[in-house]
Amino acid sequence: MNRIVFFIAFLCLVAQFSFAQEEEPKKKTRVNIEHYDKATYSKDLGDMQRLIGHVRIRHDSARFFCDSAYFYEKTNSFDAYQNVHIIVNDTVEMFSDMLHYDGDARFAEFFDNVRLRDDSTTLYTEYLTYDRDLHLACYPDSATTIRGDKQLVSCLGYYRDRIKEFSFFENVEVTSPKYQMYTDTLFYNTNIEKMWFYGPTTIVNKENVLEGEHGYYLVKEDVAYFDKKPVMHNETQRIKSDSIYYDHNIGFAKALDHVDMIDTSYKVVMRGDYVELWENRGFSFATDSAYMISYEDADSLFIHGDTLFMHFDKQAEELKKLIARRNVRFFKSDMQGKCDTLTYLTADSTIHLRVAPVLWAQDSQMTGDLIDIKIFDQKIDYVLQKGNGFIIARDTVEGFNQIKGADIISHFKDGKINHVNVEGESAESIYWIRDDDTSLIGIDVAKSQTMVITMKNNEISQIKSYKDISETMYPESDLKEDERYLPGFEWHEDQRPKNKDDIFRVEILNEE
Repeated sequence: MNRIVFFIAFLCLVAQFSFAQEEEPKKKTRVNIEHYDKATYSKDLGDMQRLIGHVRIRHDSARFFCDSAYFYEKTNSFDAYQNVHIIVNDTVEMFSDMLHYDGDARFAEFFDNVRLRDDSTTLYTEYLTYDRDLHLACYPDSATTIRGDKQLVSCLGYYRDRIKEFSFFENVEVTSPKYQMYTDTLFYNTNIEKMWFYGPTTIVNKENVLEGEHGYYLVKEDVAYFDKKPVMHNETQRIKSDSIYYDHNIGFAKALDHVDMIDTSYKVVMRGDYVELWENRGFSFATDSAYMISYEDADSLFIHGDTLFMHFDKQAEELKKLIARRNVRFFKSDMQGKCDTLTYLTADSTIHLRVAPVLWAQDSQMTGDLIDIKIFDQKIDYVLQKGNGFIIARDTVEGFNQIKGADIISHFKDGKINHVNVEGESAESIYWIRDDDTSLIGIDVAKSQTMVITMKNNEISQIKSYKDISETMYPESDLKEDERYLPGFEWHEDQRPKNKDDIFRVEILNEE
C-alpha cells in the first residue's frame, strides 16, 4: 500500500470514526436482485450467482444498475461491471466501470472512470469509496470536481453528501473565470457556497493576488477573508496586515491590525491598524495609529492624523490628493507642522493646513488662520499665511524676531526664506539688530501698511515699509519686557515634531 493510499485510508477511517458518532447504527438488511436477463449459479465459487444483462439491484433505498454482476449471497455483497450506476437518493448518483458493494457494511468501492454527481456538482476520479451510513465518499489519488463554471482539482479528499461539503487535500487548485486558487487544504460547502482554506493559499484575479495561510472565500459574493499572514498585492500596490477582507465585485478591501499599504505608482505608504481601500471609487483611508509617507525622493514627508485619506485616479495611475484629519502632525527635513486638517493636492503640489495651523521651516515658526505651502522640486517654494499671519524666529542671543500681518507670503530659496511680503492694512515687525560680534545695537519696532523683508543667511537683512510708516530703534533697556512681543505672540517650539517618530506624540494640555 503506497503512501497516498495509506493516507486516504487513514483519513477515511478518521472521518468514519468522527462522523459515525453523529449517526445512529443501521439494522442489517438483505441485498435484493430485482432484474437481470440471464443468470448462472456456481456453488464451487462460494454460492456465487452471475447476473448478465440489464441488471438491477436494490438495497434499502439505494438502486444499482450495471451490465453484469457477481452476487455473493452468504456475504450479502456483489461486484458490478460495465455501465455501473447507483442512485443513492434524489440528488446523489455515482457511475463507474466496476463496483464492489458490501451490503452488511453498506460500503461501496468504485473503480475506473468514476463519477459522483450531486445536483450541479460532478466529481471525476479513478477510485472512490462510499459509506452509505456516513454519507461519506473518499478518493485517494487525484480527482477533478466541476461545479458550474468552477473546476477543483486535488490529490485526495472526501465528500459528505448529507451536508454537501467537499474536503480537498494536497495540491488543490480551483479555476473559474473570475479567479484561480491554490492551496493544500480546502473545505467547500456547496449548500452555502463557502470555502475554507488552511495552510499557504493564493487567490489570483485580474486585479490582485491574495495570499495567506487561513481564511474563507464566499463563492457567490466573490469575497475573500484571510486572518493569518495575509498579503494582497498587484504590480504597484501591496497590503500586509493581520487580517484582510476583500470584495472583488465592488473593489473593496479592509485590513485590520499592523496594516502596511505600499503604492509604488503613487509613491505613498499608508499605515495604521484599520485601513480601507475602495479601488473602483478611487480612495483609501486609514485610522487608529495611522500615518502616511510620501516618498518622492530620499527626503520623505511623514504625516500622522486620526484619519488619513488618499484619493487617486486608478486609470491614469495618478495620486490626486492626500488628506489628514484631526490631531495632524507632519515631519519633513525642511519643514514640520501641526493642524487639524491637512490636504495635499498633487496637481499643483500644494499643502493646505487648516484649523490652528503651525508650520516650522528652518528656524522660523509660522502661524495664521490658514496656511498654504507650495512645493517645487521637492522643496518649499513659498508659504502663504492667510489671516492673522505671524512669523517668529528666535534671536541668536535672546529675544524673538517677529513679523505680523493680515496676509504673509514667504518665498523660499534652497530651502530657506529668501524674502517676505507682508500685506493687508497693517504690517508689524520687531527685530533685534546686532553687530558682527553679536553685540546688540538695538531693538527695531516698525509698523506700516505693507512690508517687504529680505533675508540673508536665514536672518533679516533689510526691511522696506510702505505707507503709514512708524519705526523706532530702542535700546534694550528702554523697551519693557511686554513691549518686546507683538500682540498675539505664541511660541510653540515644544510642540514641534523633532523627527519622523515624534509625529505620534500625544500633546497634553495644561488645565488651570
